Amino acid sequence: MKQFLLLIAALLFALPGYSQTVVQQIDELVNDYHEHNNFNGAVVVARDGEILFARGFGYANYELGVENTSDTKFRIASVSKQFTSMLVMQKVAEGKMDLQATIGDYFPGYPEPQASKVTIHHLLSHTSGFPHYAAIPGFFPGYSRQPWEHSEFVKLFWELELQSEPGERYSYSSFGYYLLGHILELVSGKDFDKLLEERILHPLGMYDTGIDGHISILKNRANGYDHSLASLLNAEFRDMSTALATGDMYTTVRDIVLWDKALYDNTLLDDKYQSLIFTPNLSNYGYGWFVRHNEINDDLTLLTHSHSGGTNGFNCLTTRLPEDRYLITVLSNARPGPTTSITNNIINILYDQPVVFSRSSAIATARIMEEEGVEKAVEHFRHLYHNHSETYDVRPGQLSRLISDLISLERAEEAVEFGKLAVELNPESSNAYMVAGEAYQSAGEREIAVEHYARGLLLDPSHRGILNRLRRLE
Repeated sequence: MKQFLLLIAALLFALPGYSQTVVQQIDELVNDYHEHNNFNGAVVVARDGEILFARGFGYANYELGVENTSDTKFRIASVSKQFTSMLVMQKVAEGKMDLQATIGDYFPGYPEPQASKVTIHHLLSHTSGFPHYAAIPGFFPGYSRQPWEHSEFVKLFWELELQSEPGERYSYSSFGYYLLGHILELVSGKDFDKLLEERILHPLGMYDTGIDGHISILKNRANGYDHSLASLLNAEFRDMSTALATGDMYTTVRDIVLWDKALYDNTLLDDKYQSLIFTPNLSNYGYGWFVRHNEINDDLTLLTHSHSGGTNGFNCLTTRLPEDRYLITVLSNARPGPTTSITNNIINILYDQPVVFSRSSAIATARIMEEEGVEKAVEHFRHLYHNHSETYDVRPGQLSRLISDLISLERAEEAVEFGKLAVELNPESSNAYMVAGEAYQSAGEREIAVEHYARGLLLDPSHRGILNRLRRLE
């Protein structure tokens, strides 16, 4: 009865004259991802600002049994960057910032040579040469849980060596967008959250969108979870002061439609400047958006504006199809979530193409393991591999996922059994020997682990993953 009512609610979102069959297909598709691939979150499909489909799946809070809905607030991680780029371009349009101006023009005291070499354009387009988080060893356990003043956090990375000359190549860097956020504060004299509210959120009526923080009470906020085997764990804590302007926002699938409509209508910015946001630079990255032409088949290629996001317990993807004014946004509060696969299949439905959906063999096998033990689970995966490869995803990555989860849960003996299976099913795969070696290593079987790594190198002498693991064993 509950599923029936949810389906009726979804159908009510259909535009007059819009195919109810399409809406029903989308509902059935995402429900399949929820039932078989552990999708947990919310999805919206809209056209020119009108919602065709909006629904939540799973739970916003498992401990309290609170379900996800189309009004649930999710962290959107790097999807936040598109809002930052809009704020910057508004300042450019007003003559208060210049795309070719350098960091030093707005940030007195910023160290050289970055201060005089890196421009606002470089920061927006990820061509600054700034590194990503991995450039600071132990960033997430050592720094991400602490509260920071924005001016102090910037100092963590402002003297890091540039990975390339500014403008030379694309290199994704959240540090670059963090810096943009702080520059906006310096230029405007306002905190970033206030600037965001005044210039974007309140004018558009996006009252369910804002900057997240663990201290504030936020109605309808989703908790973040991490998948582990067939169950979930609470995600690690991250203080959002470490994600200024690069990944600190929350929103709902309904609010994101308001944002999308404003972009189509140039509500916030004249087309002269907004068109620069969607002009691809190196690696097809504009300003806060990837701009690509995706080939669906020999006869159909679609222009897309898209961006994904991922942070502790959350991942998401928002995709615009500007030629037909479609929006597809998938927000998930259980990581990893199949946001890309869901989006691609919704596009297939909208353009009358075949849906390509495979159930997760890792999740199905994990459920068997938790109920009947590892022996039955190994037998189950082997059966799926040989008999149901058209229905289930049985690619090597599925076994790698199981082994990784078991190792992290300190269930080494079970990991070894799946390592043996990986080699059995994929004897010519260097990756299979690598994951089996990891399993043996976690079980304290160092010599057997080295033997498997060596076999993997015979298949692929330059395999970086195996070489790195062997170096750590020295």
